[in-house]
Amino acid sequence: MVDFKVSKRMLVNFRGQNKVVGGLTDKDKIAILLYISKEFANLDREDQLFSKVILICQEIFESDNTTLRLWDGEFLVPVKFVKETEPPRRNLVAGEGYSGSVFETREPVLVNDLTRSAHFFDEGETTKSVMCVPIMQKEEILGTLAVESERENFYITDDLEILEALTSQLALALYGVRLIEGLVTARAREAAILNQLEWDLKMGRNVQSQILPQDLSAWNGIYFASHYEPMAEVSGDLVDIVRQGHSLTAINIDVSGHGIPAALVTMAIHHQFRRSVMAGLGLTEIMEELGEKLREQLPESTYFTAFMVRIFSDYTFGYVNAGHQRMLHYKAADDTFIQYDTKGVPLGILPVRKIDYEEKQGKLEPGDFLLLISDGFSEQRNHLKDEVGVDRILTWLQDEREKLVMEGRGKVDLKKLSAAFVERFRAYQGDVPNGDDLSFLFLYCGDSIPEASHYIQLAKQSNSKMKMEEAYAQALKAFSIDSSLKEILVFLGKMYYRDGKYNEAIRYLEEYLRTSGDNTAASHFMMGRAYYKAGMISEAKRALKMALSSDHSFAKASILLAQCYLKENAKPKAIKVLQQGVKNTPQSMELKTSLLRLESHSQKVS
Repeated sequence: MVDFKVSKRMLVNFRGQNKVVGGLTDKDKIAILLYISKEFANLDREDQLFSKVILICQEIFESDNTTLRLWDGEFLVPVKFVKETEPPRRNLVAGEGYSGSVFETREPVLVNDLTRSAHFFDEGETTKSVMCVPIMQKEEILGTLAVESERENFYITDDLEILEALTSQLALALYGVRLIEGLVTARAREAAILNQLEWDLKMGRNVQSQILPQDLSAWNGIYFASHYEPMAEVSGDLVDIVRQGHSLTAINIDVSGHGIPAALVTMAIHHQFRRSVMAGLGLTEIMEELGEKLREQLPESTYFTAFMVRIFSDYTFGYVNAGHQRMLHYKAADDTFIQYDTKGVPLGILPVRKIDYEEKQGKLEPGDFLLLISDGFSEQRNHLKDEVGVDRILTWLQDEREKLVMEGRGKVDLKKLSAAFVERFRAYQGDVPNGDDLSFLFLYCGDSIPEASHYIQLAKQSNSKMKMEEAYAQALKAFSIDSSLKEILVFLGKMYYRDGKYNEAIRYLEEYLRTSGDNTAASHFMMGRAYYKAGMISEAKRALKMALSSDHSFAKASILLAQCYLKENAKPKAIKVLQQGVKNTPQSMELKTSLLRLESHSQKVS
């Protein structure tokens, strides 16, 4: 039984159609992910794992039936289910039924009413609504998991999202129990056991790699390089980056233990960390959230350390440590390192509050870098049993940076510095196996920022004096020096928009939103307005809806979204948007006037 309460769903009849209300809340989702991680980590047999999956689906999704199918090389075989169906279950080929279709396309499906999907519906079938997801990672697929209800419209996309997360962890846990038991599927040949287990663990690593930062493009002059290397195939280390427009938050985590149990915990930490950052919490508040939200759900004797840093647009930063390896700050001005530490205990052992942690501040200058690093590097031993140690790491970094400065005529290539550091580590390690999981994240403050900032200031001065050619030339010069600076991207976007060059404006505004992580209503409205002017109505609607989701009272976004629908001759939708806008912002006379004018015109036409 789950040890927490999940919000129950129920069906109501609305305008002659059944609709689901209630169901999973954000709090439920976090609890479910943590519960799955804890339960899967404590299982060591396939039959236990399959039974647990069926039980979880029944309790969380209130399913009438759940079917787990695994691929045997020829058929999708039903290996576990709640009850037999009518007609009885059978082995499926790829493409047959909803399970076979999901297996073939490798895409999840949510069917609200099977009776309206003849290609999925068998005569006599009692199932009305179903969610079915592939158990897979990237190019490899193991099978499918279907959650079934005898009531139509019983599931929503939030349910499908949780089911996908469950199957990701199921795939990883399956590798673990197969490794523990030395099992392969019933049809696998005995000679292939070792190859199968190796394949399983590699696939598990691919599953976990999904939670690592996929976008390492620069943010406002801050450049990134990372390294992630499990001691086995999966890791208890984690690095992550969250961009939020005017700030960037990064974290390095080390979960106690190794292998699959630790890897499962990193997935829950990743989800809670991102959720806490996007909620606008401070660093010490995030540490409290990580500790308290996860502690009760962690496998027995499991804990984790973490170091978190938040960098702001002016290159000041705050940092908090929870028992992790100290953060290193290289200061280019005097060629020295500072090691940063704060008061704070590891997470998951005891109850914690934000007052148990201390936040301190610092400032990055051009050419400086921060390094978040796990203790797997400093504690690695060579064949003489000598540890690397922090001092040796600092020496390697200084030596390799100096070489790169000489090669690059005063500039540092961060990717080369990262690679050179790993090479020095490998040379010292020799043929001794890794003693721990390894991870690090460089955050480098570009040494070209002052030069680029100089040109953007010149561009602004020229713009204020109506010297347009000079303004463009200087702004583009700044862009060529450092294309990641937010100020440059916004300035060019607004200039091109003002001058009616909407496609060029879109180019820079899209890059700004992509690299900055700015999710404010004003930024999405700015993007939507440029799309609208360029005649890209579908894109404009998407951007304006995002603006309204950030601020539902944004009157200008409502008006422009209504205009998009009018462009598509969808007047009823335009009226509905304006009506909702007036409801959300009753003080806006502009909204009321627009709505009245459109309703009056509709009445005259009718």
